[in-house]
Amino acid sequence: MKEVLFTEDQLADLGKIGEKLLFEETDPRSMYYQRKLVRPRINMFKVFLCVLIPLAAAAGIGAGLHAAGASVALSIIAAFAVLTLYTAATLKKAAVCCVRIYQRFAPDKVRMKCRFEPSCSEYMITSIEKYGVIKGAAKGINRLKRCNINGGGYDYP
Repeated sequence: MKEVLFTEDQLADLGKIGEKLLFEETDPRSMYYQRKLVRPRINMFKVFLCVLIPLAAAAGIGAGLHAAGASVALSIIAAFAVLTLYTAATLKKAAVCCVRIYQRFAPDKVRMKCRFEPSCSEYMITSIEKYGVIKGAAKGINRLKRCNINGGGYDYP
């Protein structure tokens, strides 16, 4: 809740009270609030490697097992198990990376509509890091459902 202190002289002028309460550029509840967009830098080579290396490792393990005499089914299962373990180990990092890519490439018009502080995408990142992928993503999606141009304010996960 925003706390604003007034003197007795200021209470007589309702215009100044409204101006102080509603027209502040730094308060996300104000209609004059201007968000400062942050466009994170994305190292696409690193993202590409994070996808390519596990795929190559899984293919190598599958091919190696098949060359060693294992059945095709066992080779495929082993490769799939390696990919599943890697995905489970890096799921949080991958989810945050997806949000960062959105932040980098989403149009300004879309990103400027959020009236909450932190923005919905920053909220999603914070909640994923704080609560994990499943609960954090659910909290982020619920935040997106209530985000609109008329609401706003401070809302932290």
